[in-house]
Amino acid sequence: MKKLYILFIAIALISSTSFAQKGLNIGLNGSYNAVSIVNQNTWGASNENGDVQEYDFDLTFGAGFGFDIGYNFDDKLGVYTGFRMMDLGNDYHDSYNWNGKDSKFDRKLKLSYNVIPVTFKFTGSKSTVNFIGGIGVLIAMMNKAEQTWTIDEEPYSAEYFNESTDKVYDVAATDVTDRFNSLDFIMNLELGARIFLIDNLYIDATMNFGYGLTDINHEDWHMINADGEYKASHNAFAGAKIGIAYVLFGEY
Repeated sequence: MKKLYILFIAIALISSTSFAQKGLNIGLNGSYNAVSIVNQNTWGASNENGDVQEYDFDLTFGAGFGFDIGYNFDDKLGVYTGFRMMDLGNDYHDSYNWNGKDSKFDRKLKLSYNVIPVTFKFTGSKSTVNFIGGIGVLIAMMNKAEQTWTIDEEPYSAEYFNESTDKVYDVAATDVTDRFNSLDFIMNLELGARIFLIDNLYIDATMNFGYGLTDINHEDWHMINADGEYKASHNAFAGAKIGIAYVLFGEY
């Protein structure tokens, strides 16, 4: 996997160098997003009646940071790539009868990704503050998936049988990386402003929206929901991103 990261970055560097005379940009960025998993998968967790249990969604946040590198085709259009680390996932809660008493369940699912963005950006006039818009795909490679599942604030554990793997599993295991696909493609839209501080040095302040195009659940973990059917799960996020960058070569 590390070789794949290096290959993508090398391609980006070579491409940018080839078009350096049209404006090579490099910079750093950070983001903070409201994140969610559309269609939760509780991996067969059930209540005392044997019914599959689905939890209520909590408002969940995840951060990201990385660097950008790109070039401008002209003074308005450009293509950007780079490398980021992003946290996605979802938190859940619910209360129902367990072992003869009403119990509170909390579940936190954190998905950590290494991300290579491929984004086409449009920028307005050459004034100090400009409109900027971008659309592209985030190539998201899972680094790790971690879970915290509690009952009445105590660690929860329950064993079930997975017919796909022919093994018994702990539904509330901490490391659940193997239950997800290693790769996701996330459509990404960003809208905001580019603010020049001095010549060639600017800040991008944007709102970003993303939705995963693929099912994040590994095929061995396609478990039915409360309606008795399986539905694919998708990453989603919406939030703010701040970046600072410098135009190394060419003119903006």
